[in-house]
Amino acid sequence: MASIIKRKTKYSVVYTYTDSNGAKRQKWETCGSHAEAKKRKAEIEHQLDTGVFIPPSADTLSDFLDEYVSLYGVNTWAPSTFDGHTALISNYIKPIIGDVKLDDISPRMITKFYKDLQTVKAVPGTGSPRGNLSPPIRYGRYTNSCGTRSIRQ
Repeated sequence: MASIIKRKTKYSVVYTYTDSNGAKRQKWETCGSHAEAKKRKAEIEHQLDTGVFIPPSADTLSDFLDEYVSLYGVNTWAPSTFDGHTALISNYIKPIIGDVKLDDISPRMITKFYKDLQTVKAVPGTGSPRGNLSPPIRYGRYTNSCGTRSIRQ
């Protein structure tokens, strides 16, 4: 069924399930405390025993971002923020890593994405300085210096 494994200060619930293709898969879910892990283990075992277990989806990052924007962004972002975020997602995130499955995303992949993003030419109309996407630190300095100059004038 499922087991609990301590990993430094966290606990992982490890279990095996059968995916939609009929292949057996192992899944690790990390919990913050042993009590939380025991609760999750009991839930998984109950779901597996009763046949109501829904395997983790292999949605892509693009699907996840669409769902996130429709559930969260529409209700919380101001119209200009909504336009800016959706433009950044569709112009920079989706073309580069949008087709990656959520289960395949790792810190190494995000680091590579960030490095690749620094060499991408800016899409016209996004307001990026110097025609290229600059690293957030440089961009932060640029916008901060603009704000400081306008306050002094």
